[in-house]
Amino acid sequence: MDQFISIAERFGLPVVMLLGMSYGMVQLFKWLANDLMKQIADNHSRIEAIIIKLIDNSKQERADNKLYFEKVVTMLNSTYDIMAKLYKDAKNGK
Repeated sequence: MDQFISIAERFGLPVVMLLGMSYGMVQLFKWLANDLMKQIADNHSRIEAIIIKLIDNSKQERADNKLYFEKVVTMLNSTYDIMAKLYKDAKNGK
């Protein structure tokens, strides 16, 4: 405490306040560089994993939709063939 008072008497209160603010800024930058950046990196990793899962699910849904569409087209073709055969038989009088 005596050192603080002797520095304040020798250099003045503005210089001591400047040193204190400088120390505070250094601690703030350390916090930003370490803790905050780690939290941001963790959040980024989580969001990246979620996006990858969403993209994979989207690809799977597109593949499933393609299969369902092919099944529907096959059923429609079968229905069309049956209707064409029935129409042809009805036209021929069978």
